[in-house]
Amino acid sequence: MKLIDIIHNIAMLVALAALYRVIVARLPLRTISGQVVFGSLFGLVAILGMMTPVVFAPGIIFDGRSIILAVAGLIGGPLVALVSVLVAGAYRLWLGGVGAPVGISVIAVSAGLGVAFHYYRKRLGGHLGSLPLLGFGLVVHIVMLALFLLLPEGAGMRVIDEMGLLVLVVYPLATMLICMLFQDYEQQEQTKFHLEHLAYYDSLTDLPNRALLITRLEQLLAAEHPEQGDGALMFFNLDRFKTLNDARGHATGDTLLRAIGARLEPLLRKGDTLARVGADEFALLLHRPGEHSTTLHLNIAELATRLHEAIRQPLHIGSDEVSISISLGITLFEPGSADSAGDTLRRADTALHQAKQRGGNQTVFFEQTMAKAVEHRFRVERELRRAIQGGELRLFLQSQVDAAGNIVGAESLVRWQHPERGLITPAGFIPIAEESDLIIDVGVWVFTEACALLVREEFAGRGLRLSVNISPRHFRQPSFVAWVKDSLHAAGANPAQLTLEITEGLLIDNFNDIITKMTELAAIGIRFSVDDFGTGYSSLTYLKRLPIHEIKIDKSFVQDAPTDSNDATLIDTILAVAERMQLDVVAEGVETSEQAAFLNARGKILHQGYLYGRPEPAEDWLDRLRG
Repeated sequence: MKLIDIIHNIAMLVALAALYRVIVARLPLRTISGQVVFGSLFGLVAILGMMTPVVFAPGIIFDGRSIILAVAGLIGGPLVALVSVLVAGAYRLWLGGVGAPVGISVIAVSAGLGVAFHYYRKRLGGHLGSLPLLGFGLVVHIVMLALFLLLPEGAGMRVIDEMGLLVLVVYPLATMLICMLFQDYEQQEQTKFHLEHLAYYDSLTDLPNRALLITRLEQLLAAEHPEQGDGALMFFNLDRFKTLNDARGHATGDTLLRAIGARLEPLLRKGDTLARVGADEFALLLHRPGEHSTTLHLNIAELATRLHEAIRQPLHIGSDEVSISISLGITLFEPGSADSAGDTLRRADTALHQAKQRGGNQTVFFEQTMAKAVEHRFRVERELRRAIQGGELRLFLQSQVDAAGNIVGAESLVRWQHPERGLITPAGFIPIAEESDLIIDVGVWVFTEACALLVREEFAGRGLRLSVNISPRHFRQPSFVAWVKDSLHAAGANPAQLTLEITEGLLIDNFNDIITKMTELAAIGIRFSVDDFGTGYSSLTYLKRLPIHEIKIDKSFVQDAPTDSNDATLIDTILAVAERMQLDVVAEGVETSEQAAFLNARGKILHQGYLYGRPEPAEDWLDRLRG
């Protein structure tokens, strides 16, 4: 019967362990309070085992406490083991009997051996196989049997003689089984945790990600007691981060991104959420109980200043010293309001966009007028995409003339014939197109139309030149050169009659690639003109190394040149450079005879401006040319 009783007792403990595993599934074992609860439950399970013991003799009982306490130490560690020993030991002491001292010793030693194997398990990576666990069970119960030798009047030898073999066969197996149950549970919980972490935390910085930020923002917005205080959402990203990444490599960039959390942590309060929501974009979600409106605005503005200062501090990465600034957009919100998380995120992003547009290293609070501007930009972008596909774009031409007023060429310009708002000039849509790839689509349309014009008799027969503006975004496309050649070939146009106008801004990024592309296109006869010369990043080095054929003087210099000595000096300098480098010159914005006379007195300059004709539809321009 003793064997059946032992097996029954252990089976009950296995069942209790399985049930116990379900109970503790929601306990925070990683906290001290969780470990105390965890240890108390282990002690209670051990007590349940002692309530249904195998009675060997009066005061001498067998149960599964050695298994449970050993598992407590192995799985839970020292604190769990200590609590379970105190709980189970107090009950065994209350039971009393001649075997009480030995019983309490068994409780303490089993838990102690479990703790020893706990650290051994951690050293091996947190998981033991069936054989090591079986060995663990043998060690625990060999020691337990040895402790029975301390029983008075030789009772220990009688226990070992009658039950030792059963104990060494059944108890280690039970220990192994229960340990495997708990290890399996641990593995499941850990897997559920590396998954939750991946879902809600950024893998590079270990900061909360966008998903977790939105979850916490939604919780704040759903608060039922807005009188507790308002909140703020900050979006910020690193100014010129791409430049640093390109110059120093992604490893340096990653190190900088990881340093953001450490830099800002001293400025955060309990409950604040610092998240990484994009490549170099971060967010800070704040809730300030007791602070509303004006007070919160002032305090958040002060915090923003401290954020700027913290980020600006030099960061030492290897032998490099890196300094960087941030652009910061902020929106305030009221918990319990009707705003959605999406609304709040958009407002913060809009404010950040404004900070970037102002040159970076700025803090901008959201204002309602910004939302209207964003909505306008979104509507224009959506309608422009439709306009390109729907044939709403129109090609306009503006004449370029020599000193005698003879037409030598024209610049191709684009207009948008909107079905509701009428004819829209480039100022109404090109800046918005430049913020997206739509500028490429517009550029493709203009270039295709220009190639078709070049084969018309008015151009091909008279040798007139046609200028086409090329956006930096389009020029940097890897397939740009092949596309230009294919387009010219398909139309049958003469490359020697084509001038591509580029801006100085194109020349500051990936200079070697720009040289290669321009040289290849110049080799087939295409000319290049630098538009708005003198207003951007002018450098004589660019003019020297690039196949530039022409520079265009910006109209801002031309308008006041006859009366403003500074503008006159600038034009004289530009003309001197052009003469030494044998470059043609086109002056834009020539609107008066005084301006024309001023320019003609200084050299051979082509004129473009209202004095000689406004931009007009291509067909009208051709008709006028024929007439």
